[in-house]
Formats: sequence, structure tokens, C-alpha cells
Amino acid sequence: MLGSCHLAFANAQVPVAEAQAEVAAFASGEAPVRSYVVTEFSLVMPTAGSGDCPDGFNQYYSERFLDGLSPQERERYEEDPRLLQQALAPWYYDDPDSDPCANPSAFPDPGMLIVEGPRAMPRLEADGTVSERLLPPSQCPAPEEFERLIDGRAIDNQYARVMGCVKGYQPSGQAAAFEQSAILDGSMTILLEIEGLSGRDDDEVEVRFYSSDESVTLGTNGKPLPWATFAPTAERRFHNVTSGRVRDGVLTTDRFDLRLIKAAQRLDSELVLRDARLRLELEPEGAVAHGYLGGYWDLEWLAHAGIRIQDRTGLSSGKPAADTHGYTCEGKYHAVHRLADGHPDSVTGDCTSISVLHRLRAVPAFVIAERTGAGAS
Repeated sequence: MLGSCHLAFANAQVPVAEAQAEVAAFASGEAPVRSYVVTEFSLVMPTAGSGDCPDGFNQYYSERFLDGLSPQERERYEEDPRLLQQALAPWYYDDPDSDPCANPSAFPDPGMLIVEGPRAMPRLEADGTVSERLLPPSQCPAPEEFERLIDGRAIDNQYARVMGCVKGYQPSGQAAAFEQSAILDGSMTILLEIEGLSGRDDDEVEVRFYSSDESVTLGTNGKPLPWATFAPTAERRFHNVTSGRVRDGVLTTDRFDLRLIKAAQRLDSELVLRDARLRLELEPEGAVAHGYLGGYWDLEWLAHAGIRIQDRTGLSSGKPAADTHGYTCEGKYHAVHRLADGHPDSVTGDCTSISVLHRLRAVPAFVIAERTGAGAS
């Protein structure tokens, strides 16, 4: 492998001899910094069981429209999809105030169907382990209680309850495919560095997350190639640093606030997680790394990226996205606020974030980052 590793380079920033030495050090566990590019990044969304959604899945905008018609009228629209699309127009609004996706708080709650009962699903525990305990929904705590308990609190993945009765958010649905395409096409490239590793057990390492403006390098089989070269984006707000530890090859981090580019097709936004934690299993010889990233998704940024689907012009693409996946924007907006379980406002007591869990996989890479000190780039 070492003799041909240059074939996977995204560019020529790393000389071949230097690259060979770094690959060898990485594989032996002696590299001072291990660098990765994320090749899989998806929301943890368990398949809805028979008791999770007793009233079925949420309706699309188009389904709601059709249900309000007589059988004769409904047949006419079902036979001509173009007629249905025209009836549901506009899909894009010039006036944001009249758009239920750009301005969802101004519209009444239609009552989104969610997973309300006890559910066994992956949760990221405070010690970095992943559990699947059968638990009811978590609640929005009082501000002082949240601050007191945050270090020992599990990340419950309440967002999976909000979207658990949405067809497009099932594991094989369009949402997962949409997320994965963004990871591979350069819309949302994520880099990861771990510094201070000396073996399978380390008491203190530094972990760095970056967004990158470069695309993941794919082989002729369409699979991501290891050992491609990347540079972090120049925008320093997308450079994130935290501390962690490694036990038997498993990295767990301290809590940290994470900000990454979140983009895809028309979407131009940011992923903002508060009090995030990472659990990453580092496979022997540096082959791949895989695990979970959990945290509390800031509700304002969730609305920007996951409801309004805001683009670079400031317009919302939320309505066509909602109808594709199977929910309504106003329903989702009210549901995430209803189930929010993090960072209660000190005045209102309302929670301003919701727990969420991502699954990730990464392959070794060269990360060209300028550093002026520990964690700087």
C-alpha cells in the first residue's frame, strides 16, 4: 500500500516520501496527529415500530390537500401530478411572511405525529457509552437543574422522536440519502484530527473538527478513498477544538460547542450543536474510525437548516423539502419546540435546543492546517 498511496491524493500538497512516512506512522500508532475525513454522517433514526406511530405517518402537504377533496375531485388530481403541483403552489414565496416554512411560528400547530411512548433507541451516555434503554421522552428541565446535571446527563436523541413518524426519515428514506450525498459531493466535508495519541490508552488528547471546502475523493467504484489531502475552510468559526481521552481504542471527548458548514443543493446553513460529545472507535492500524456524535441542536439553527431550508439568496426551500419527506414545516416547528430538552432560557424557562445523535464513519486523510499553537489552525 505504501508504494502507491500517492494515487489517492486529492492534490500534490504532500510529497510522496513524506506521505509514505505519515501513513506508516499512522498504521503503527506512532503518528503524533491522526487525521480523518468523514465519509458517512447521518442522523440516528430507528425504524418506527408497530407501537411507535399508532396513528400512522405524518401527511405530506399534498396528502392534506387531497384529503379535503371529494372522491371525484381527488381522482382528477391523482391522475395528473402536474395539476396537483399547480394546486399546491406557490412552492417558493416572494413574501416570507406568507410562507409556512420561512415563518412557521406565525402559523397554527397542525399537530405533528411524534413518537410519544417509551422507546429503546441509541443514546449517548455521559461516560461516552451508547445505550438503548427503554425510556419515556426526556423533559425540559429548569435552568438551574440543567446546569447542575449536564455533565451526567445522557444525550437522549429527542429529535428522533420528532421525526420518528415521518416516512422520509425512516432509515431507508430520502433524508438519509440526502445527508450522505452532501457528505460526498463537497457540500458538507468534515475533517477530524486527533493529537496526542500514543497507543490504545491515553489520558488526554486534543480533538479538532473542521469544515472543508473540498470534496471527498472517490474511487472508480464510487467509494471514498483514504489518504486524500484536504485543507480546513478559511472561516475560523468552523474550526472546533476539544479535549478527550482514549480507553482500549475508544475516544470519548469532553463537552464542547460545535459549528460546521451544513449545505446541500439549495441549502446554505450551519450545524450548531451545544454541549456536543464524540464517541469514536479507532480501529487497529488506523484503518477507519466510526462512532457517534451527539449534542443539543440549537433550535434557531435547526429551523434555518431543517425547516426553512434557507439558501444563499435568503429564500426558503422548506415547502418542497417537507412535501418530499412527509411533514409540514409548521408542524415540525411546533414539535421541536414542544420536545426540546436542552438549554432552558433563564427568563421563560423554555428549552432552546433539542438532543440529537449522529452516526459517523471516517477514513484516514492528510489535513493541511496551519497552526500557531495547540489546536490553532
